[in-house]
Amino acid sequence: MALNIFAVTALLFYVVLCLFIVYYCILSYPNDSEIARCVQVTIPKAIWSRLQRIFGEKATKVARRISDRALVLAYFVIVGGCWSIVVGRLYPWLFESPGVSNLHGILGVFFFFACFSSWAAANASHPGNITPRSFRRYDHYPYDHLLFQSNIRCETTRLLKIPRSKFDRIKYNGIIPRYDHFCGWTHNTYGEENYRWFILFLSQLVIMCFYGTYITYRLFNEEMKTKRLMELTFFDRLTGETVTADYYILFQYLFARRPLEVSFMILTFVMGIALSCFLSYHVYITSVGQTTNENSKWADIKRWYKKQQQLYRIAVREGKTGTKISSKGDNINEDNGTDTAICNEQSSEEQEPVDPGPIPKNIYDRGFVENWKDVFFPLSLRKDVYSRGGFTKESNQDQQQQESQHVKRRCTTMKSSSKCVAESSSKGIELSSTTSSSSSKPKNI
Repeated sequence: MALNIFAVTALLFYVVLCLFIVYYCILSYPNDSEIARCVQVTIPKAIWSRLQRIFGEKATKVARRISDRALVLAYFVIVGGCWSIVVGRLYPWLFESPGVSNLHGILGVFFFFACFSSWAAANASHPGNITPRSFRRYDHYPYDHLLFQSNIRCETTRLLKIPRSKFDRIKYNGIIPRYDHFCGWTHNTYGEENYRWFILFLSQLVIMCFYGTYITYRLFNEEMKTKRLMELTFFDRLTGETVTADYYILFQYLFARRPLEVSFMILTFVMGIALSCFLSYHVYITSVGQTTNENSKWADIKRWYKKQQQLYRIAVREGKTGTKISSKGDNINEDNGTDTAICNEQSSEEQEPVDPGPIPKNIYDRGFVENWKDVFFPLSLRKDVYSRGGFTKESNQDQQQQESQHVKRRCTTMKSSSKCVAESSSKGIELSSTTSSSSSKPKNI
């Protein structure tokens, strides 16, 4: 009995540890959670800096290359360990069980090959790479001037940034179109052309986990019925009493007889729930026309808008929206050109609470069907890819025209102001000459 309690405690600790790792190492972002930032950024950075001091830079680079694929190794260890339990324990039990069909053995082989095939497809797929030659091929999204600004160049490649793209420093060292995220379990970056393979890989994992949980539960349920375990009485060695069977007693009994099978069922169930949450998140952001990279930015924008709306409501309640505190506005000296500096100083202190209005809409949300169509049939791989888009060139041309018009207006204003200054200076010279001539004359004359 004591051994069973220890085993159950260890199993619960293992489940909690798995949930912690899945949430803070996979689902959470370092900017959103202090624990996730500590786990994903602070601790690895401190470990690598200490290893570099001890073993040197070359050995640390080799170790980094191996550690970059540590999650890939962990994936094969976890999946391979689970399938070893399936082949060694569940298959013989399945063929002996009269209430479970042997067809599940064939389906198990199918899921085994589908599991590794989907991983291989997700690992080998390419997200696309924006280069000077392929620039026009991926230029099919307009600028929203909110998340993505026009006429901005990448600091590394010096190419104009296409909307929804991002530079990948982990694997491809290039600009990825419609950048989504980097997955350590497959060691690949996912963007416009291979995000569909990631969705397929994740969906297959969810199906495999819940299918393994279902088959194991069917086997345990069949054993409980054939052996009539609910009708038995059990002897407690600690108290010396006989107890009738209940689900808690049966769980201890089955865990003592089949510990690997029970651990397999609990592990697949917990991982199935975690992966289902992760898949649901990706289904949601794809349905609303967002990527993982854009979703975190939209969260910041919505947070800012809610904060500004709250400040505006408080100001309306207190009657401060119509007043403007000005302590330096009357002391602006226009002759020495210090008005702009004083205004910049007043911007943070004298700014009135302003209603930010409604939250902007996502222009990349084209509807449920079109959003998923862009995932499974990427725009860059369609036949009419060069007949659509071209927004980057158009927006940059428009911006250059606006800048040239602004420069022309400035030139005209500067010319007019220079003429006024010249006229005023000439008048000043005439006045000074008259005064000097009058002052040079003797008073007697």
